[in-house]
Amino acid sequence: MRSRVLPPLLLGAGMIGAWEAYVRIARIDILLLPPPSAVALYLIGNVGIFVRNGLATLSELLVGFACGVLIGLALGVLMQLVRGFRDAAYPWLVATQMVPIPAVAPILVLWFGFTLVPKAVTVALMCFFPVAVSTVDGLGAVNPELIRLMRSFGASPWAIMRMASFPSAMPRIFSGLRVAMALSVVGAVVGEWVGSTRGLGYLMLQFENRGETAGLFATVTVLTAMGIVLFFLVGWVEGAVIPWRRYAKETL
Repeated sequence: MRSRVLPPLLLGAGMIGAWEAYVRIARIDILLLPPPSAVALYLIGNVGIFVRNGLATLSELLVGFACGVLIGLALGVLMQLVRGFRDAAYPWLVATQMVPIPAVAPILVLWFGFTLVPKAVTVALMCFFPVAVSTVDGLGAVNPELIRLMRSFGASPWAIMRMASFPSAMPRIFSGLRVAMALSVVGAVVGEWVGSTRGLGYLMLQFENRGETAGLFATVTVLTAMGIVLFFLVGWVEGAVIPWRRYAKETL
């Protein structure tokens, strides 16, 4: 644990120290680039505001992430079970990522208003794709000898999926889940930029309008910390669900 945690902490501390020293020595205007100490003081002095808006963003993020994961898993399984559906749906699945999400978010606000729904839908649109693709790739990479063996014993396609394909695909699926979790933070902020009355994205717009650069950096810090915690939370769940992968890494 020390070998994994200590180097990133030391690197981060060094970068923050260099940032502080550069701002102090070069005498940069605080409105252009506040030092980390000023950002920390602003964050501590307004912790209540960040907690309230951070909880709002977190709820939108988790709801959208859950919906995106369910949609991605369902599409991936369906495309693996029904080959004709995969051939027909895969190009459209890729086409959904060619549409800029910021262009879709205003339409969602018009449809659903300033509620949680448009933000959650924005998050789901951003994170379902990596889950679907990783599910399709993982299910398609199962050892064919194992599939033939199960078929020789009369196993149904669903039994093969449940007992062989899905467990084998779990590492790739969790890789997609980690990517989706990182994108969900971006999706929540984009949704709040377009139309919201609370949340960290809404808070960033307020700080920008008031010229509070320290507040902007503090909000980015909270968003970054939230994303890092959620990213590693997915990794912790992966270790609990598929512990054999962790043991395999430890024996290498």
